[in-house]
Amino acid sequence: MALGVTPEIIDSYFEQYGWSYERSGEDVWLTGFRGDVSSYRIFIKVTEHWAYFTISPLVVAPKEEECVQRLNWHLLRLNRDINMAKFCLDSDGDIVLTVELPTEGLDYSEFSDALGALSHYADDAYLEILNLAQSSDASSRYDPKEDDLDWGEG
Repeated sequence: MALGVTPEIIDSYFEQYGWSYERSGEDVWLTGFRGDVSSYRIFIKVTEHWAYFTISPLVVAPKEEECVQRLNWHLLRLNRDINMAKFCLDSDGDIVLTVELPTEGLDYSEFSDALGALSHYADDAYLEILNLAQSSDASSRYDPKEDDLDWGEG
């Protein structure tokens, strides 16, 4: 771990944040929360230079290729619109939500912001991502709206 970011400091950030957690070794913490639409398990891993706050998996990989293509397009657009966090795919194709912060100078405010970003974006996007992963007919917030279509001058 980086100088100044000790396991005890991360423990104190959790205590200040008010969430229960478990330690899994010196550099991994497990926590979670119940959102409006689902429950989420968060893993935090601290390395020498980075702290990773991750929900993995947020949604398991789609089985249909048509769902994969639409979902990936949706996730790319979503990544452009969100701050601090990013959606990605793991080696199984499962959808992961993560925040990565440098450990140098990592303070409670950044720790709190990371958990807040994960909580907000997970709950905001979960049902839409789940539906897109399971059904090629699911709608996306990025689908063209009728009033967005350029009908031209007639």
